[in-house]
Amino acid sequence: MKRIIWSLIFIAVCICISLAYKMYKYYAPPQIREPYQMNSTEDDILRIAYIGDSWAFFHKENNSIIEQILCDSLHRPVMVHSFGICGLTSKEIYESMHEDNEFRDFLEQHKYDYCFISAGINDTYKKMSISYYQNSIDGIIKLLLANQIRPIIMEIPDYDIQKAYKWQTADKKALRRLSMFINNTPLDCKQLFRDALDELIQEKGYADKVSTIRYQSWNNEYLNDLNTLYLRDGMHLNEEGYAKLDSVIAHTIIALH
Repeated sequence: MKRIIWSLIFIAVCICISLAYKMYKYYAPPQIREPYQMNSTEDDILRIAYIGDSWAFFHKENNSIIEQILCDSLHRPVMVHSFGICGLTSKEIYESMHEDNEFRDFLEQHKYDYCFISAGINDTYKKMSISYYQNSIDGIIKLLLANQIRPIIMEIPDYDIQKAYKWQTADKKALRRLSMFINNTPLDCKQLFRDALDELIQEKGYADKVSTIRYQSWNNEYLNDLNTLYLRDGMHLNEEGYAKLDSVIAHTIIALH
């Protein structure tokens, strides 16, 4: 009988260690990798990559807004290419940019001049740590700058983070609570991540090399914006929301020319 009890205890300990290791791997900040060289393109086309999470995935139908504004202002051909994978955190985006998969293939397909990055929304949604977010964004910036691509980083938008939590299943809510405890991340952590982005850019000396899209520049009237710019989930943009954000992106690029 004692042997059975000790065997069960041993199995339980092994399961706990395995789960703890998986959680550690999931929540740990990424290891920064050496940047690789992307392909170059010899033409006069101004190319903008729009990459990241579900916001980039659903942007594919809205590329023409940025293209039209830039063409009219800069008088040169412009192409916007969008690629995103729903649900990715900033670390998963960074690691996907390095792996030999569809994400990396997308980046190597053209020589981009600018890259708009939608990353971090799922970090706040899943309650990752500040260091997790900062290290991931730092890695993304390093890879782009090594290829002479100017990063344009979206500050965490004013999405309905309370509704995003409320609509989750009981097991997901429990996991988020555990994440909040492990990472010292409150339920509404949007401003913490915005401040963390500013801190990263300041400490790493990126101020003259990176552009930031401030949420107040397009998403500063919370209740009104939830009704006019977002889908019913309060987390993803509708067509009007993309139009407003894209206009700010386009004018950010114009200001750099």
